[in-house]
Amino acid sequence: MRLDELAAALGASLEGDGAVEIKGAASLESAGPAELTFVRDAKHVSRLSGCQAGAVVAPAGMETDHPVIRAENPFHLFSLALEILYPQARPAAGTHPSAWVGEGVELGDGVSIGPQASVEAGTRIGKNSVIKAGARIGAGCVIGQDCHIHENAVIMDRVSMGDRCIIHPLCVVGSDGFGLVRFEDGSSRKILHIGDVRLEDDVEIGACSSVDRAMLGSTLIKRGVKIDNQVQVGHNVVIGENTVIAGCAGIGGSTIVGKNVMIGGASAISDHVQLADGVMMAGMTGVYTSLKEPGVYAGPMAMKNMEFKRFMLSGRRLEKLEARIKKIEKEKE
Repeated sequence: MRLDELAAALGASLEGDGAVEIKGAASLESAGPAELTFVRDAKHVSRLSGCQAGAVVAPAGMETDHPVIRAENPFHLFSLALEILYPQARPAAGTHPSAWVGEGVELGDGVSIGPQASVEAGTRIGKNSVIKAGARIGAGCVIGQDCHIHENAVIMDRVSMGDRCIIHPLCVVGSDGFGLVRFEDGSSRKILHIGDVRLEDDVEIGACSSVDRAMLGSTLIKRGVKIDNQVQVGHNVVIGENTVIAGCAGIGGSTIVGKNVMIGGASAISDHVQLADGVMMAGMTGVYTSLKEPGVYAGPMAMKNMEFKRFMLSGRRLEKLEARIKKIEKEKE
């Protein structure tokens, strides 16, 4: 499409030749004459040197010889441009002949159910939602409008989700929680989990992640939460609005995570703790007690980030001090 058409679709101002044809997008280093790229801020302006892109998304005031679409947040506007340049194909509405739909299922207008998918009895699916090939929706579920359940995802019985939720391939929502009664002889007996899982609007859960149903009550993932691949969310966990969880993190049962929290990859959060609103955890952080204040935390036993850095540096100082002591002792011999 023409650059001026793209800028108009984005609602952004354009400087330079609007007749440039834009057929795709690429990085600053690899973009060609028919591709759009972006510069996040002035720190990266030097990377424009030698750039062959047909046009650039850049902040106001940044000088460039390229046709430029101006943006207060270039990365955000570029991401919107990607949605225009690479429209995602949507399967046709209707139920594939190989799919199975149980009794009493209610399907809204425009719902698409793909090959080998199954929807159990009593489930309701809102309009324009897509159930891809091989996905399984359990009994008594409520799926909102414009949701997208990808291939081979499993939504267990009595799960409810709001509108515009995305569940990626091989994700399991509503599996039995991990709860046991331990006996004196060391044996264990499973506790039946009779609760459910509730997802609010605009939740996204990555591939191969698991969200356990509650023992009693609900596991609750609130509006706007984004969960990466291979994340474990235990039973009765509550995750606050707009929290982001990176891959391979694990959250123990009955933990309460505040809103606008960021959890780094491979972090481990114990059960029955609380994370305050605005907590930010570096990758591989371990949490064993509640984090009651917002801030940046790091380390195998979560500390405020600067405290953890001082702790790590103190170990190096101790090594140097030990070497000096050994040198003095040797000199005295």
